[in-house]
Amino acid sequence: MLRKRRKTALHQPLEHLLTARARRALDLAEQEARAQGHDRVTGDHLLVGLARLDEGVAVITLNSLGVDLSGTRTRAISAGLSRLTELARREAAGLGHRYVGTEHLLLGLLHEDGTEALSVGLQQARDQVIKVLHGDAL
Repeated sequence: MLRKRRKTALHQPLEHLLTARARRALDLAEQEARAQGHDRVTGDHLLVGLARLDEGVAVITLNSLGVDLSGTRTRAISAGLSRLTELARREAAGLGHRYVGTEHLLLGLLHEDGTEALSVGLQQARDQVIKVLHGDAL
Protein backbone atom coordinates (compact mmCIF):
# COMPACT_ATOMS: atom_id res chain seq x y z
CA MET A 1 0.00 0.00 0.00
CA LEU A 2 2.88 2.40 0.76
CA ARG A 3 4.25 1.79 -2.71
CA LYS A 4 0.92 2.83 -4.22
CA ARG A 5 0.90 6.04 -2.18
CA ARG A 6 4.40 6.88 -3.35
CA LYS A 7 3.38 6.47 -6.95
CA THR A 8 0.34 8.64 -6.36
CA ALA A 9 2.34 11.46 -4.76
CA LEU A 10 5.13 11.21 -7.31
CA HIS A 11 2.97 11.09 -10.40
CA GLN A 12 0.10 13.46 -9.66
CA PRO A 13 0.37 17.03 -10.94
CA LEU A 14 1.79 19.20 -8.20
CA GLU A 15 -1.20 21.55 -8.18
CA HIS A 16 -3.42 18.59 -7.18
CA LEU A 17 -1.16 17.72 -4.25
CA LEU A 18 -0.53 21.12 -2.65
CA THR A 19 -2.39 22.03 0.52
CA ALA A 20 -3.93 25.49 0.67
CA ARG A 21 -1.19 26.64 3.04
CA ALA A 22 1.59 25.28 0.81
CA ARG A 23 -0.01 26.98 -2.19
CA ARG A 24 -0.10 30.23 -0.21
CA ALA A 25 3.59 29.85 0.73
CA LEU A 26 4.46 29.43 -2.96
CA ASP A 27 2.40 32.51 -3.85
CA LEU A 28 4.18 34.51 -1.14
CA ALA A 29 7.55 33.26 -2.45
CA GLU A 30 6.67 34.47 -5.93
CA GLN A 31 5.61 37.85 -4.53
CA GLU A 32 8.90 38.10 -2.64
CA ALA A 33 10.91 37.34 -5.78
CA ARG A 34 9.03 40.02 -7.73
CA ALA A 35 9.44 42.53 -4.90
CA GLN A 36 13.21 41.96 -5.02
CA GLY A 37 13.23 42.36 -8.79
CA HIS A 38 14.11 38.72 -9.45
CA ASP A 39 12.66 36.79 -12.35
CA ARG A 40 13.44 33.42 -10.73
CA VAL A 41 11.94 32.12 -7.47
CA THR A 42 14.56 30.45 -5.28
CA GLY A 43 14.71 28.76 -1.92
CA ASP A 44 15.39 32.11 -0.26
CA HIS A 45 12.05 33.37 -1.53
CA LEU A 46 10.30 30.17 -0.47
CA LEU A 47 11.73 30.47 3.02
CA VAL A 48 10.42 34.03 3.22
CA GLY A 49 7.04 32.77 2.01
CA LEU A 50 6.96 30.11 4.72
CA ALA A 51 7.98 32.63 7.37
CA ARG A 52 5.31 35.10 6.24
CA LEU A 53 2.66 32.44 6.75
CA ASP A 54 3.51 32.49 10.45
CA GLU A 55 1.69 29.17 10.85
CA GLY A 56 1.75 25.60 9.66
CA VAL A 57 3.86 22.53 10.25
CA ALA A 58 7.01 24.03 8.70
CA VAL A 59 6.90 27.11 10.94
CA ILE A 60 6.13 25.05 14.05
CA THR A 61 8.98 22.68 13.16
CA LEU A 62 11.51 25.45 12.67
CA ASN A 63 10.41 27.27 15.81
CA SER A 64 10.65 24.09 17.87
CA LEU A 65 14.18 23.55 16.53
CA GLY A 66 15.17 27.06 17.59
CA VAL A 67 15.44 28.54 14.08
CA ASP A 68 14.81 32.28 14.02
CA LEU A 69 12.77 33.08 10.93
CA SER A 70 13.12 36.86 11.32
CA GLY A 71 16.30 36.99 9.22
CA THR A 72 14.98 34.96 6.31
CA ARG A 73 16.00 37.53 3.71
CA THR A 74 19.69 36.96 4.48
CA ARG A 75 19.81 33.21 3.82
CA ALA A 76 21.61 31.60 0.89
CA ILE A 77 19.33 28.95 -0.58
CA SER A 78 19.77 29.37 -4.31
CA ALA A 79 18.03 26.27 -5.64
CA GLY A 80 15.19 26.96 -8.06
CA LEU A 81 11.56 26.45 -7.16
CA SER A 82 10.96 23.58 -9.58
CA ARG A 83 13.84 21.62 -8.01
CA LEU A 84 12.58 22.36 -4.50
CA THR A 85 9.00 21.35 -5.25
CA GLU A 86 10.21 18.10 -6.79
CA LEU A 87 12.19 17.38 -3.62
CA ALA A 88 9.13 18.29 -1.55
CA ARG A 89 7.04 15.85 -3.58
CA ARG A 90 9.60 13.10 -2.94
CA GLU A 91 9.61 13.90 0.78
CA ALA A 92 5.81 13.62 0.85
CA ALA A 93 5.95 10.28 -0.93
CA GLY A 94 8.70 9.05 1.39
CA LEU A 95 6.53 9.86 4.39
CA GLY A 96 3.56 8.12 2.80
CA HIS A 97 1.58 11.34 2.37
CA ARG A 98 -0.76 11.99 -0.53
CA TYR A 99 -0.36 15.75 -0.29
CA VAL A 100 2.45 18.31 -0.32
CA GLY A 101 2.31 20.64 2.67
CA THR A 102 4.56 23.29 4.13
CA GLU A 103 6.48 20.60 5.97
CA HIS A 104 7.42 18.94 2.69
CA LEU A 105 8.44 22.29 1.20
CA LEU A 106 10.70 22.82 4.22
CA LEU A 107 12.27 19.39 3.81
CA GLY A 108 12.80 20.10 0.12
CA LEU A 109 14.63 23.28 1.08
CA LEU A 110 16.86 21.35 3.44
CA HIS A 111 17.91 18.95 0.69
CA GLU A 112 19.68 21.76 -1.07
CA ASP A 113 21.59 24.58 0.62
CA GLY A 114 19.08 24.92 3.43
CA THR A 115 20.86 22.69 5.92
CA GLU A 116 23.76 25.12 6.11
CA ALA A 117 21.63 28.26 5.81
CA LEU A 118 19.26 27.22 8.60
CA SER A 119 21.75 25.27 10.74
CA VAL A 120 19.32 22.35 10.87
CA GLY A 121 20.00 18.88 9.55
CA LEU A 122 17.60 17.23 7.13
CA GLN A 123 17.05 14.16 9.31
CA GLN A 124 16.64 16.32 12.41
CA ALA A 125 13.95 18.37 10.64
CA ARG A 126 12.27 15.26 9.24
CA ASP A 127 12.09 13.73 12.73
CA GLN A 128 10.68 16.97 14.12
CA VAL A 129 8.08 17.20 11.32
CA ILE A 130 6.86 13.73 12.27
CA LYS A 131 6.64 14.77 15.93
CA VAL A 132 4.68 17.91 15.01
CA LEU A 133 2.30 15.93 12.82
CA HIS A 134 1.70 13.48 15.65
CA GLY A 135 1.23 16.26 18.20
CA ASP A 136 4.44 15.36 20.06
CA ALA A 137 6.32 18.65 19.52
CA LEU A 138 7.08 21.03 22.36
